Amino acid sequence: MKIGIFGGSFNPPHKGHLFIARKCAELLGLEKILIIPSNIAPHKSSGVFAQSEDRLNMCRLMFDSPLFEVSDIEIRRGSTSYTVDTLRELKEAYPGDELYFIVGSDMFGSFTKWYMWETILGLCTLCAAPREKGFRPDFSPYTPEQRKKIVFLDYEPLEISSTEIRMRIRSNSGLDGVMDERVAQYIRSHNLYDDGFDSYREIMSGMLDAARLYHCECVSEAAGELAQRYGADKEKAKLAGLLHDITKMMSAGEHLALIGKDLTDIERSNHKVWHQMSAPVFLKNKGIVTDEEILSAIRWHTTGRADMSLLEKIVYTADFISADRDYPDVDTVRRLAGISLEHAILYTSRYTVLDLTRRDRSVHPSTLDCYNSMIEFFNSRQAQTIKVDEVQND
Repeated sequence: MKIGIFGGSFNPPHKGHLFIARKCAELLGLEKILIIPSNIAPHKSSGVFAQSEDRLNMCRLMFDSPLFEVSDIEIRRGSTSYTVDTLRELKEAYPGDELYFIVGSDMFGSFTKWYMWETILGLCTLCAAPREKGFRPDFSPYTPEQRKKIVFLDYEPLEISSTEIRMRIRSNSGLDGVMDERVAQYIRSHNLYDDGFDSYREIMSGMLDAARLYHCECVSEAAGELAQRYGADKEKAKLAGLLHDITKMMSAGEHLALIGKDLTDIERSNHKVWHQMSAPVFLKNKGIVTDEEILSAIRWHTTGRADMSLLEKIVYTADFISADRDYPDVDTVRRLAGISLEHAILYTSRYTVLDLTRRDRSVHPSTLDCYNSMIEFFNSRQAQTIKVDEVQND
């Protein structure tokens, strides 16, 4: 028997997962696919992560077909669960069968960094499944013999992510076309993915339209991920990201009433920076947020400034790389943000200065200060900035 093994957090499972599993079955002739939710430590199972039992139940609803079998093998094992251990156990359970381990293109790129990855190739055939359009795997790290144990499944992917769905849930956006209604109902009835920010969302819902609310959720998610990567307070980063555009849709009069007379001539003529100035005043005056670190991150999220704090850098960068952004250079900025915040900020501040000067628009002095600060940062450390073409071809 040819058995597929499809693991992941499934947090939550969605139609993109189902699409991949069915495509793999079709293209590889699989007779059975094991759906294996990964173990997540209990202390992480709040806000972003659903409990293991909930993810198992959602998978059973999502993969409701004789082709699929949902397994709790990794959850039962507990603690750190390595793929190689799972495959060894499955090899014993299915000694005469062929195992096909399915990984999304997002994970395939880092496969050679996995624990005992060479042993994994000895236990199964590795199947690289596209999750985004244009994916082409890099086989250069593998020997000719290892290459024989890797299959690239060439098909047009259905681009859906669990991150996107969690943001849709929080912004009350529709889930049609991306999730089984039974899974959506399970999430609603069990109040999953509650991060404790609903009181803020209630205020925002009366001030912003659906598109802006969704953008704020995307920035919050990106800020949380950057905070986790770079050692900042994740809750503060997520809240600052969520609230950064809260006054975006105010009238000119409302902005000016909050900002007061402290507007320079450049700021007075550039309405796009008003919301970063009015938002912290609004939040503080209403008693919604009093934490100065969060307020400062919101204050500088559009222009940036010299010598930004870690949280300011995170929210500034998150606004450029959030999942809803689709400007031409966004993928480059996302990759730079994975290298360092400073690389991303240097690139984006330069991008902003060039874009504004190209259109004969004034540049806010704080944006110039931000750019110069990044130049000084790299010069003082005698550090090399990453070439853009290297990032794009990575």
